[in-house]
Amino acid sequence: KTGPWQVCLSGIIDTQAVNNQYYLDRQSSFSVFHQKLGLIITGANSKHQPELATFSEKLQGQVYDVPLSSRLQMSDERDQLSLAYNTFFSDLYVPAPSGRQMTFRFVIAGKGNPAEEAQLTLQLCLKAGEELETAAGKKIVLGAEHIELGPAELGGWIRHHGWTLKIDPTATLVWPAYPYNPYAAAPEKELEHAVGALSVPLRLKSKPGHFIRPREQEIAFTLSTN
Repeated sequence: KTGPWQVCLSGIIDTQAVNNQYYLDRQSSFSVFHQKLGLIITGANSKHQPELATFSEKLQGQVYDVPLSSRLQMSDERDQLSLAYNTFFSDLYVPAPSGRQMTFRFVIAGKGNPAEEAQLTLQLCLKAGEELETAAGKKIVLGAEHIELGPAELGGWIRHHGWTLKIDPTATLVWPAYPYNPYAAAPEKELEHAVGALSVPLRLKSKPGHFIRPREQEIAFTLSTN
């Protein structure tokens, strides 16, 4: 916690119980709360929804979305959460926020043969009925209608509900995404529970003689209040 900002990093590793509707997958690792603006990025866990996981990777036709191991390091200047997956490692660096702005970045190290598909996803707490603005000039009032914005339509940042998020140039945004409700054993149905799924593809390539490929990709974000 620094000033109005509260950042949560979670590296909890747990077994999965596919036949228990109340036992959620520990698939989300990062959340950001602001004292005036509320929850901006949610780290809520889910079940059978790899599209909402912080990281997911597809291997031999199967999708994996929970880390194999983790390490959390904290200091006054910067916190670091390290996560290991089958085909890559991620180091999330979060310096102490300053005033109206905070930054965070994911540094990816490839491992062995790359996954068929892999991505980073942030669950954004978007508000139905409010406007979403993009750097490319899009202005959309969010409702129940499905929206999918690609890199050209996002343009490098999005603005909503009093905050602006600078994003990776390859990011895409999908709205609405309905998180899992354990009591219904199904996704939520009400728009008030929906989130926006902001995803960035991992661009990992095998390199002969290099099983581990440090700093193969960096994905940086800047979050500021308007």
